[in-house]
Amino acid sequence: MAVKGKGYLKTSWAFQERPVASSKLNTWDDRIESALELAYRLLSLAWGGGDGVIRNAAGNDLAVTATVPSSRSVDVAPGYAFISAFPYKLAESIRTAAITPPVSQPRIDLVQARLATWDVSIVMGAEAASPEAPSPEADCIALAQLYLRPGMASIKTADDSTNGYIIDVRNFL
Repeated sequence: MAVKGKGYLKTSWAFQERPVASSKLNTWDDRIESALELAYRLLSLAWGGGDGVIRNAAGNDLAVTATVPSSRSVDVAPGYAFISAFPYKLAESIRTAAITPPVSQPRIDLVQARLATWDVSIVMGAEAASPEAPSPEADCIALAQLYLRPGMASIKTADDSTNGYIIDVRNFL
């Protein structure tokens, strides 16, 4: 199994050796990769062995919040998590792109943390009278659901019966 995400990047050559034979470098990198994979798994087990956000590692621990001033975007706070037994880090707060409101019926979108690229993405749900949230993609964890209404002007922290709102679904370790 290969190390996933940005937790470890393979080198292209060793210190003061340019270029290094591929056979020599690959042996060294594979040993480092195996050791790091074991360390990641042991750390994951120390935090409970599941996927989720590490509580109190950063200020708001990957919290999804409404923007100030209100808009159809959301902010995601920095934090740490384990996804598929590998470490994940969002180094700085990010703001998502503006979310398009549903046309005729409510919709639930999912804000997820993606291990492969150490970023945040939004999975769009389907419009329905009783909408259901989509599932996170492979090697991703859910951070929040966004309940969106037709004609909404912004996304709020709490339900105001007019605009969209955020439902926190983080799983803490």
